[in-house]
Amino acid sequence: MKQRVTIRNILNEIVLEFKRREIKESRLNAEILLSWVLKEPRPYLYLKSDYVPSPCKIFLLKKLVKKRLSHIPLSYLMGEQDFMGLKFRVTPAVYIPRPETEILVEKAVKILQEKPISKDENIIIDLGTGCGNISISLAKQLNNFKLYAVEISRDALRIARQNAQRHKVEKKINFLWGDVFSPLRKINLKGRARLIISNPPYIPGVELKKLSLEVKKEPSIALDGGEDGLKFYRRIIREAPYFLEKEGIIALEIGYNQAKRIKELIIAQPELRSPEFVQDYGGIQRVIISRRR
Repeated sequence: MKQRVTIRNILNEIVLEFKRREIKESRLNAEILLSWVLKEPRPYLYLKSDYVPSPCKIFLLKKLVKKRLSHIPLSYLMGEQDFMGLKFRVTPAVYIPRPETEILVEKAVKILQEKPISKDENIIIDLGTGCGNISISLAKQLNNFKLYAVEISRDALRIARQNAQRHKVEKKINFLWGDVFSPLRKINLKGRARLIISNPPYIPGVELKKLSLEVKKEPSIALDGGEDGLKFYRRIIREAPYFLEKEGIIALEIGYNQAKRIKELIIAQPELRSPEFVQDYGGIQRVIISRRR
């Protein structure tokens, strides 16, 4: 007798396929993909395990499973990624937001809210905005702030604008095309920024080949931090004081084992104070914070 195409049987089959192809967290991946296709929460897969999905749902699922077997990230297959409780549209043109970057945003918000905001409009600069997750999350949580989000990829910038419209903060963010601070020099922002924030590319060039197959599907421009991984930190730290107001903040996400070297870059910059670090959930120094003197 032919096996019924129930949710239970489909799920088990996908898990086996994923395990054969060494897809990490095979069951979780299968559950997420199947629940997304069915437009139901994951517990539904077990509560309704005898349900037989429609042929069109099964057809779509097979297409997505085939792509996942070629190590295309789940977020690209589903076209979205959660970040700070919000859903962001993502495509292969943008880096997929990570939970670690939420620590960067949370710390920035906490610091900004500690001191009363006296001006009608305060400036935040987000360098390398990608899908816009940092800028948009800040815009949703903070009032009296104007954001400038810079991105060198035109495709990524288009996605960021769409995400800003999706979350109804497009009027609070100016999206600018260009490389790091370059487009900001055309605007009168000298000494005006309360915060400069960034999760720049920080993977050393020699390590790019060692990345997982999934990460290699993401845009290399968002990963490659130059020969030693510090290319963009040098530029940001060198140029940030020009844009920061007195006691303005620079907040950067950093890679594993980079804390000491990036601290040295900041200490060597006379206009910046000695930095502090914030650890991630694994105890790794993940965020570095400094202020303009």
